[in-house]
Amino acid sequence: MEHLLVHLSYEARIAGPVQYRWMYPFERFLRHLKNNIKNKARVEGSICNAYLVEEASKFCSHYFEQHVQTKQKKVPRNDSSGGGESFEGDFSIFSHPGRASGCANVRYLDDREYMAVHNYVLLNCPEVAPYTE
Repeated sequence: MEHLLVHLSYEARIAGPVQYRWMYPFERFLRHLKNNIKNKARVEGSICNAYLVEEASKFCSHYFEQHVQTKQKKVPRNDSSGGGESFEGDFSIFSHPGRASGCANVRYLDDREYMAVHNYVLLNCPEVAPYTE
């Protein structure tokens, strides 16, 4: 094995960085093409048809509506464009659309935080305004 280490510096100097002479990306792409084979009797035609279908679907996905999720055009992770759940009778202060990011954590408010939230709702919610006057 020591013999191999002697030649590594020479090979790097002559051939350049390993990513320019590495076959792994091409092998991965060939594996992707081979996974699309449906007709084992006509392999070349099957690969060509699968490639054309994939290219056409990628091209057409750019013209779908904004809310349609595809492999090429995914809806952003923290999308605030609405479409969230709405319940009748909710206060307007809590009706802002959006989704939470990350995993859900249970957190209990202490007395000081609870009073701050309570005062915020009483002062900023128009549905409560007739009762606070």
